[in-house]
Amino acid sequence: MRKTLRQLITLTGILAIIAGILRLTLLEPWVLPPEDGWLGASVAPTLASGDVVLVLTRGEPGFGDLVRCVDPEYENSWVVGRIAGLTGDTVEILGHTLRVNGRRFDVSDACHDRRFTVKHPDSESELEMDCGRVKMGSGWHYRGTSRKLRPRNDKKKLVGPGRFFLVSDNRDLHDDSRDFGTLPASDCTQRIVFRLWGAGGWADGKHRLTPIR
Repeated sequence: MRKTLRQLITLTGILAIIAGILRLTLLEPWVLPPEDGWLGASVAPTLASGDVVLVLTRGEPGFGDLVRCVDPEYENSWVVGRIAGLTGDTVEILGHTLRVNGRRFDVSDACHDRRFTVKHPDSESELEMDCGRVKMGSGWHYRGTSRKLRPRNDKKKLVGPGRFFLVSDNRDLHDDSRDFGTLPASDCTQRIVFRLWGAGGWADGKHRLTPIR
């Protein structure tokens, strides 16, 4: 009983701190919609459907940032992708290889958990994928690829004025600029910076209170 009470007090304190931070820093909580299978698959292994994240609603996103953008195809919806191209950049995706202005951004090393599973949005079957770390911009991020899937929609694009080219962290089950084209930078002003907890709730320690790269 005492242990449960202490846990409740701790959780209340954490939530109060989070609420204070939100008011000060213009962070907005958001739940990745569980019903959007393609969104959930495309953000793996960084995020997953049902994750509760914080979105920074001020500042200017840059190369390599994970952003939430207005969905160009569905009203009142969002897409999530990593900025891989700014105005004037030439972005090329061939298979799992990403090049920006001729520079290749590939896996530098494997993730701590080298394998992860994701539900295929169409068949709903579990698919095992490989996880690697990619250095991009001022930091790095996780990238997911499959040995079984043939990468879709190879692309080479010169990014126009005032637009972004987005790429999904899941290179094979993607929902990015290969599918819907470049997006206005004005529709991609919000960065996903922190995960409060995953779909499993507060008890899932692995997906709780994690910075998003």
